[in-house]
Amino acid sequence: MHFRPFFLVLALATSSTALSARDGVEILQPANNDQRLILVSEQGGATVEHPGGRRKQVRLRAQEHLTDFAETRSGWAAAGTRTVKGTQNIIVLEQGAAGLQRLPAPETQTEPLRLQPRLMVARNEVGGLAWLEGRHPGALSVRAANWTGTDWQPVEIVSPPLQGSQSGLSGTVLADGSWLLVWAAFDGHDDEIFWSLKKNSTWTAPRRLASNNAWPDITPKVIATRTGALVAWSRNDGNDYRLTIARFDGSRWQAPQTVGGRGSVDPQLTILGRQTYLLFNSVSTASWSILQLQETGRVLRHAELAGPGHEKPVLTWTSSHQVGLRSPSSRETTAQWESNR
Repeated sequence: MHFRPFFLVLALATSSTALSARDGVEILQPANNDQRLILVSEQGGATVEHPGGRRKQVRLRAQEHLTDFAETRSGWAAAGTRTVKGTQNIIVLEQGAAGLQRLPAPETQTEPLRLQPRLMVARNEVGGLAWLEGRHPGALSVRAANWTGTDWQPVEIVSPPLQGSQSGLSGTVLADGSWLLVWAAFDGHDDEIFWSLKKNSTWTAPRRLASNNAWPDITPKVIATRTGALVAWSRNDGNDYRLTIARFDGSRWQAPQTVGGRGSVDPQLTILGRQTYLLFNSVSTASWSILQLQETGRVLRHAELAGPGHEKPVLTWTSSHQVGLRSPSSRETTAQWESNR
């Protein structure tokens, strides 16, 4: 009984993934999107779109797929995976002053699967990578490694495999250079959101982000702010998933608050024009919701865009009255801002 809502959302997510896979296109937006770049990713290739319509094709090898994208001081970086004979490896590309380069993967891969690579960007440069690694999806560890600009430092195990799954890895680099990772982990009863902070080269022991509850917490996304960080995830209340956010002040998490209605899932946090936005799928209304947030997590205004769940949009611009969005099948659409009461 406790897991029925989780399996329902999982089925919806699997269905959406299948639809996206058939379409073969996914749009990736950097968490910090000052340059307004977006990456249109598909199996075996990708396209970087610049403001004004300029596009750059990125050729990939067979069975490669980019799943994370970040802007850097001199261009951009992207990470993804390559599947070969039952194993999955990490790939990292970087576009800079020297052109497009393929970085080596972190060394000492000990398990057949490396999943969900997350670029850790510090001071507008790639500072490292976090990912999940394991024998199968139910036995994954959380790992990370620093990138010096020429090679990888030794791989660190942030969280070893548990008696259950670890998934939904997300990471960011705080203003003071600390690394913050959040993910969902099965605690023996349901999924909870866990986190770890790396400060002065030492990772804190993984612990729950919010108080324990009897229902699953899934799909966290975290983003750094000037004063700490914000995290968004879907928390089940016993009947429905609802979007929840919490603020990190540099040392501890503040009490979470619910900001989404019934059936709100699939969060994405983006900083655009120095403002923070939360985009998520509102299943109950068959729409995508956009919230503008203060650094405290307070909602300033909101907008909604009707559309199917598998057509995930990204933000392209905002004004005092409207927000622009781009989806895989639509060049651009707009939604009206409404003040939050």
